[in-house]
Amino acid sequence: MKLKLRLLAAVMALPVLAAAPAAPALAQAEQAASGYAELVALYDAFRALTVPEMAAGVPDYTPPAMARQYDRLRTLQQKLRAIDDTAWPVSERVDYMVILAEMRGLEFQHRVMQPWKRDPVFYSTTNLGFGPKMHGAFGIPELPLAGDRLSRFKAQLEAVPAALRQARINLTDPRGDLARLAIVQKQVEINVFGELAASAEKLQPELAEPARRAQAAAAEFKAWLESIEAGLPAHGGVGRDNYAWYLKNVLLLPYTPEQVETIGEREYQRQVAFLKIEEHRNRGIPMPEPVTTRAEFDAKRKAEDEHLLKLLRDGQWVTIPDYVAHDPEEGPYQFPFERDPSKPGLFDPPLNLHFFFQAEFRDGLPLRAHNLPGHMFDGLQAARDTRPVRGKPRLFFVNGLRNEGWAFYLEEMILQAGMLEDRPKTREIDYILGAKRAARVVPEIRMQANQWTWKQANESLIARTPKWMKPGDAVAQFDIELYLRQPGYGIGYYMGKVELEKLLADVAMQQGEAFDIKAFHDRFRAAGSIPISLIRWEMTGRDDEVSAMR
Repeated sequence: MKLKLRLLAAVMALPVLAAAPAAPALAQAEQAASGYAELVALYDAFRALTVPEMAAGVPDYTPPAMARQYDRLRTLQQKLRAIDDTAWPVSERVDYMVILAEMRGLEFQHRVMQPWKRDPVFYSTTNLGFGPKMHGAFGIPELPLAGDRLSRFKAQLEAVPAALRQARINLTDPRGDLARLAIVQKQVEINVFGELAASAEKLQPELAEPARRAQAAAAEFKAWLESIEAGLPAHGGVGRDNYAWYLKNVLLLPYTPEQVETIGEREYQRQVAFLKIEEHRNRGIPMPEPVTTRAEFDAKRKAEDEHLLKLLRDGQWVTIPDYVAHDPEEGPYQFPFERDPSKPGLFDPPLNLHFFFQAEFRDGLPLRAHNLPGHMFDGLQAARDTRPVRGKPRLFFVNGLRNEGWAFYLEEMILQAGMLEDRPKTREIDYILGAKRAARVVPEIRMQANQWTWKQANESLIARTPKWMKPGDAVAQFDIELYLRQPGYGIGYYMGKVELEKLLADVAMQQGEAFDIKAFHDRFRAAGSIPISLIRWEMTGRDDEVSAMR
């Protein structure tokens, strides 16, 4: 895309030999440019609005502050509706839709989700990975700290008690499932703050007392939740109709919840059937044993990453820039529960591997496809995107299906492309992963419709995953929490892949024999991290889906 823009700029710099455009066309172009500038300014104002007001270092989620934010949002939404984009280029009209979806995302927070009132996990003061959380949640740095880093971190610690006191006042409608998840989350924070206090005693004494106060505040908040959770409404979903509105108006997904469930079930059946075919084909071949040390893991991952990138480049599947490379510092992905200092380390014997480690510690190629040319490539490319709308990090999971869909698509693509022909048991691992991702769909839909509790959804995911998942599995625990607290996440992997495959078919049938899959993948990625229905509009010219979402 950047090369295309440079070429366009060079062409525009050449002497003008053709007749000048007619006056009406010039006026239309000037009007579009002016209107787009107005759109970008409005977007900047909206992005500023999404940051909550601060009071004494604590984000303000009190009813008056939230009412002010919602009123300002509705004013910005009126201004957006007043912008006429009908004569704009499709690329700029797509940007309009991105902004519309994000504004609706904040609207959904206020009208429906209201995490500051309903979700105790929202008040995660630490950024350990527990899904959506309050503004300003912080990571735990290595001590000692110096200068501004020390003063900033000390101020963050000192704000924890006030933030959790405000949380108890704001939580006027907490839900049982969400409270129970928060109790688990707060125990991890208690342990983290305790370890920090002990470390600070030795390395940075001025942080020890703030860390202990933060630990005490987390313990008080946990005790309060334990005292009320039994009497709270059990379900934490948004309800079927609200969920359907969110899929259409925020995620810009052209399917109802019922259609999503049907597709998810069909895909689950397909993955399990192909797994059984593959298992029969490979009968007598043992499944590789998991690696048992960090050194083995690092060496295996390096080899897998370099092999995968070479296959993608040599096979002309997608342009892989030089900045996409193996990162020796990445290490194994840790779920929040595994960051609890009271738990054993990942490689401490006896190994207690959760589902994803059962797969990756044997052969990580499918998961590396998901994460290296998938999520890591997305992140590196996004960091280089300077466009005023698409270059911003998306809000409210608006890009969730695009990002998870691309990553999951790559898992199956490497199988279908023959990259696993010499790895028979890896093909089985690929299908096991696919079946597990399809098994997520029903639990999310049933939880959001308030038909299932978190416990029922968790049991379903465990029971329907073909291998390596048992009660208490960290992946199942984390997944079901996330899919309850962030609508669209559990279905996003499969529905994003379905949307991408549909787009591929549309473009291939438009182009006929001229279709080139590398060019398709590159165009798809150049569109940026936006809903696939919008990418479809740009790549095919078809606005039938998008027009129903205005």
